[in-house]
Amino acid sequence: MQKKFTVDFLTKKQKVNEGEVPQYYVANSHPAIIEPEIFDLVQYELKQRKESGRWTSSAHCFSGKIFCGECGGLYGSKVWHSNSQYRRMVWQCNEKHRGGEKCRVTHLTDEQIQAAFLAAFNRLLDSKAEILAAYDEIIRVLTDNTALDAESAELQGECDVVMELTRKCVQENAQTALNQEEYQRRYTALTERYAAARARMTDIDALRLERTAKRANIMRFLKMLVKQGDLVTEFDEELWYITVESVTVYADQRLLFTFRDGSEISIKPDIWKVA
Repeated sequence: MQKKFTVDFLTKKQKVNEGEVPQYYVANSHPAIIEPEIFDLVQYELKQRKESGRWTSSAHCFSGKIFCGECGGLYGSKVWHSNSQYRRMVWQCNEKHRGGEKCRVTHLTDEQIQAAFLAAFNRLLDSKAEILAAYDEIIRVLTDNTALDAESAELQGECDVVMELTRKCVQENAQTALNQEEYQRRYTALTERYAAARARMTDIDALRLERTAKRANIMRFLKMLVKQGDLVTEFDEELWYITVESVTVYADQRLLFTFRDGSEISIKPDIWKVA
């Protein structure tokens, strides 16, 4: 509240509050339409997509998940022989035919990706007990924000002090004939001090959000892992969405699966090359 304030009630002229009057931050004043944790996770996902510089479609479960190990390009769906009886859809590096030298990576069909995923996930299941045991400590670390909370509280106190000093500085200048160069020097030093504290608080918030997103992804991954039996025999989109972070296709036709928990499993072409 009071980001701006009225300097003249007759003309209704307003000015940006630079410490002349107190500001107030009101939290939880009304029920949220979206749960705060869900909102934060969506904001984190949007930020990650924007920073990656890649536009992806969610029309298919494989969209935005498969990458070329040679040029880093994203795999996209292509229709071959669209006007014949041999029509079929394949997944191919979007950069394969752009520029001078073509990528050597292979194209993939839906069936081949599904076969490779089943092989990778079932290999992951072989180590299920070890994975579940190892993640107790990881989850504990990701949920412990004690140090971050303490630093954030200290920085908030710093911001409150600087705001009060700024207010007094502005008020003193308004009531007393101060040297304007000296006043400007003091005012600039205070605003820079405030900006530095706020910048660090922003970094802490981003780190908290990153930890929250990682924890949410890992918890979903672990719950799905616990739910599964000894072997998965049929491809399941929900299982794919929850467990797979990305797939990298290399020139030797290996497929490297990176799962949400950070583990990686490489699948050779003799496994995924199905008819």
